[in-house]
Amino acid sequence: MNDVDIAVGLGIAQAAIATLATMLTIGIAFLGKPSRATLFWSFAFALAMVSTFGVAAGAAAEAEMVRRIFLGVLMGAPALLWSGFRAFWGVRALSWVGPVVGAGSAALLVAAGDTMWFSPAYRVAFFAASVCAGLFFVDWVRVPARRDRVALPFAIMSLAFFAAGAANGIAGFVFPATTGDDLALVRLVASIGMLAYTACALVAVIGISTRDSAFARSSEAPAGWQRFQLTAAERLSRARLSGEPWSVVYLQLDDAAEIRQMGGATVLGELSRRFLDTVRSVFPAEADVASPTPGTAVVLLPRSDAAVRDHLRTVLERISSLDVDISLPIRPSASAGWAPVSVVGYDLDALLYMGREAATLASENGGDRWERVGVTVTDRLLNPLQRS
Repeated sequence: MNDVDIAVGLGIAQAAIATLATMLTIGIAFLGKPSRATLFWSFAFALAMVSTFGVAAGAAAEAEMVRRIFLGVLMGAPALLWSGFRAFWGVRALSWVGPVVGAGSAALLVAAGDTMWFSPAYRVAFFAASVCAGLFFVDWVRVPARRDRVALPFAIMSLAFFAAGAANGIAGFVFPATTGDDLALVRLVASIGMLAYTACALVAVIGISTRDSAFARSSEAPAGWQRFQLTAAERLSRARLSGEPWSVVYLQLDDAAEIRQMGGATVLGELSRRFLDTVRSVFPAEADVASPTPGTAVVLLPRSDAAVRDHLRTVLERISSLDVDISLPIRPSASAGWAPVSVVGYDLDALLYMGREAATLASENGGDRWERVGVTVTDRLLNPLQRS
């Protein structure tokens, strides 16, 4: 069997596993539990499937430019997988990284042409894709609550992917190419590695999706909320040692019960999703965001009081501008409770309780506003019969 036959066989295998991954992810993960995470994972596998078929078609038709375009676009798939996991963990997804890596890689490979610069261009594109895999490994390792056992094979393959990309890039600089055809071994290793990487990613995505769906059916608390509690408790424990100015912000939609009564659970669920997306878009990337129940959001962030005030003003303004179902005569608004560690301390349960009470007080005072835990809220908790 010559090199061409091996390349064709690996291409067919890649296309087959990418197609299987796309079908399973959309059918089991996205349709079974629609979310930003499953959407990004579905996009990643669909991109890998289309790109793999595009590379094979370009090679079969001897259309080198087509092959290079799809080869470059394929480099964006690891970034979309990483974005999916970040969305699953409740942090900023950085969904723009995948399209940028894919489009940039395609443009770079096409621009290199048939010159000696194709080899460095390919190594740079491969390294960019491997960096995204490495970033997943870093995110997975640095927070213990994220270390799902089902994702362990994918984490190991991501680290191996990054190591291979770095080694490939270093080899290109140490032994620069004199022609554009020094990548036969690199392509073979990359093809085999991509097969293993895609298979491990599929195991992680389907395993997490099916497990969390079963958990959600058997428990009142969403799995994402439990992950938030584990992560938040750990971050507050570290912050206690340094005395950093952390805060918990508890946000809740005003009139959630009325919205559910008039529009049903589907309308409330859709509004809650856009409400949570708005909260995530306003608060900084360092913040942890989760939703304990539909129509609520909890934010843990390391910011000064002045910065928290600015974020609160912005998020309440944006929530009041959300579109609602045309049949609902209610303008969306939210109330927020702000519990800083300077008042409550670093105990997560106390921060959540005080933040929730402050949000309730803000709602009772008319809604579309925020209350900071202080004398008013503390007095109310100590004297529950004396309500302002």
